[in-house]
Amino acid sequence: MGERTKASARQSEQEYVRRLLDAYVALPETPARWHSTDRRMAQELFGRQIPLDVVEVAFVLGSARRLARDPKRIVPPIRCLAYFLPVIEEVLAEPPPPSYIQYLRLFHLQPCRNVVDEQ
Repeated sequence: MGERTKASARQSEQEYVRRLLDAYVALPETPARWHSTDRRMAQELFGRQIPLDVVEVAFVLGSARRLARDPKRIVPPIRCLAYFLPVIEEVLAEPPPPSYIQYLRLFHLQPCRNVVDEQ
């Protein structure tokens, strides 16, 4: 791999990780700042070639499920990106219909920004 190709790959990885982490911290009930473990996990997702749109769908699905829980049931806040790994695997195995994800965005996550699509 030439120097130019290596630099381009590094830039692509940096962009992927930045966009993923920006989307993660924009979600409800996630930390205001990401941690080094979140960055490493984002790099692993890049290495596995998981598309950003798959991750973003998992963010929407996982967040909507969490927000739809019984309000009397107290759960600890999301502390790291690992919370969404099972949902990412679920989306890879059986992608939900796009119309359902749009519904969740509009009616359950309205205050949340769609950082991945805005870039």
